[in-house]
Amino acid sequence: MTAETMRWLVSLCAFAAAMTLVWVVRGVYVHWKASFTQAAKVSLEDMFVFIDPKSVFHLNVGVFIVLPVVVYVATGVLGFALIAALVGAALPRLTWAVMRRRRRMRLTVQLPDGMNMMAGALRAGASMQMALNLVVAEAPAPMSQEFSLLLREQRLGLALEDSLRGMQQRLEMEEIDLFVSALTIAKEVGGNLSEILERLAATLRQKATMEGKIRALTSQGKLQGIIVGLLPVFLAGALYVMDPDAMLPLFTTIYGWGVLAVVFVMLLLGAFFIKKIVTIDV
Repeated sequence: MTAETMRWLVSLCAFAAAMTLVWVVRGVYVHWKASFTQAAKVSLEDMFVFIDPKSVFHLNVGVFIVLPVVVYVATGVLGFALIAALVGAALPRLTWAVMRRRRRMRLTVQLPDGMNMMAGALRAGASMQMALNLVVAEAPAPMSQEFSLLLREQRLGLALEDSLRGMQQRLEMEEIDLFVSALTIAKEVGGNLSEILERLAATLRQKATMEGKIRALTSQGKLQGIIVGLLPVFLAGALYVMDPDAMLPLFTTIYGWGVLAVVFVMLLLGAFFIKKIVTIDV
């Protein structure tokens, strides 16, 4: 085999490998875009945030590309750049989780007042439809948004029980489960619905007060866990700035990677146990 033939074979293999890599990267990109936009569409619509999921995906891709480059230019450490890439990829889902948690907390606070509003309307002789309309008109978001969706589903011909069940599955909150159960049972077996709603509102208000006290008492433990978890990261960064030659083997050698893996596992275990200690179910 001549040298010219060998060069042609090597070039052909390199071209085939490059095309295969492009095909794989394109497939991963298409799958990532489809799954991301679908998850973003569902999550944002559940929170009544109407933003184009494709725009959010393009923003996420920009953060995923730019953030590691900035970190690598600032530190010169490939490990930090990889961590920044992982953070950039997970940032939208973390943001949605925080937004969903805050929205549920607001709904938990608003629900007792909304049930008292419904109980007052029912006691005055209004129908269930009028009571729900009153909550939509007077209650703030997100409670007015959820009940407005409930009424729109009923106007489209969906039964009240099915609409309530859909809201229960969408929100996945214990307070909503109790509310839906109260309305469903009262409709099936009868009874004084206004009195049931008033008692349930009082119970949920006491539950929210107790949960607030528990959050206040356990906030110190949570803050200590965050500080202890971030302390090794800040300490490693400070030592790297002070003496980069001494810290560089930690990020460039196998033994250093092993130490980082052990530290990472220990931090995860510490965070897990601290979370178990400070998490109290009511």
